[in-house]
Amino acid sequence: MKKEWRLGLLMTMITFLVSGFFASESKAQGSVSLQVFYDELQPYGTWMQHARFGYVWMPRVERGFTPYATNGYWINTEYGNTWVSDYSWGWAPFHYGRWFYDDFNGWIWVPDTEWAPAWVAWRGGGGYYGWAPLMPGFGISVSVNYYHRIPHHYWNFVPSRYITYRTVHYHCVPRPQVVNIINHTTVITHNYTDTRRRTYFTGPSRNEMERTGRTRVDVYRIAEKSRPGRADIDRGTVSLYRPEIDNSRETRTQ
Repeated sequence: MKKEWRLGLLMTMITFLVSGFFASESKAQGSVSLQVFYDELQPYGTWMQHARFGYVWMPRVERGFTPYATNGYWINTEYGNTWVSDYSWGWAPFHYGRWFYDDFNGWIWVPDTEWAPAWVAWRGGGGYYGWAPLMPGFGISVSVNYYHRIPHHYWNFVPSRYITYRTVHYHCVPRPQVVNIINHTTVITHNYTDTRRRTYFTGPSRNEMERTGRTRVDVYRIAEKSRPGRADIDRGTVSLYRPEIDNSRETRTQ
């Protein structure tokens, strides 16, 4: 009887320790510090100090690179239009933070902690859809007049039917045409608020894209990836690495 009691106590202690271990692991994996950006992006670009925006990242990319246009495409998910990047580092700069264009260095990314399907503004009309990276410090709560002040060279436009093409970049209109198209489009302010009360611009709705493009638009489910890397798409599901970023945790830069 005494032996059975000791065995029972031992099993209870093991169960407690194991459950505590997995609970702590689950909590630890629930959020990461900003350090994940510095560590994972370091091989693909240069971190530097910017006088206005602090520590920023400049990607090592091909000539003519444009955020949310080069080497990626749009899909429709339960969060709205979601950018899928073919860069192995695309999970971070196209879903967190903001981009801005520097006349000397080109496109530069400013880290931030909130995830979105894409931090862009949208326009539509006249047979075109257009999008532009939101600049640092601005979210969707600012006045619509702000979006009229986004520089022309931030905008990409494609004929409506090409918005969900995987080759969307090849269908972007030439830069000289952008100004004229902007004048014939209006801001699209459709948005979505998730369970954590974060709000994103979703761009044109699925029904609108199907009507203007005269083609079916699939809606994908978003699943979680456990490690950084390219998005995986399979059978109506897109798997993305999108950790919670805890800004209060210690970050070490080099």
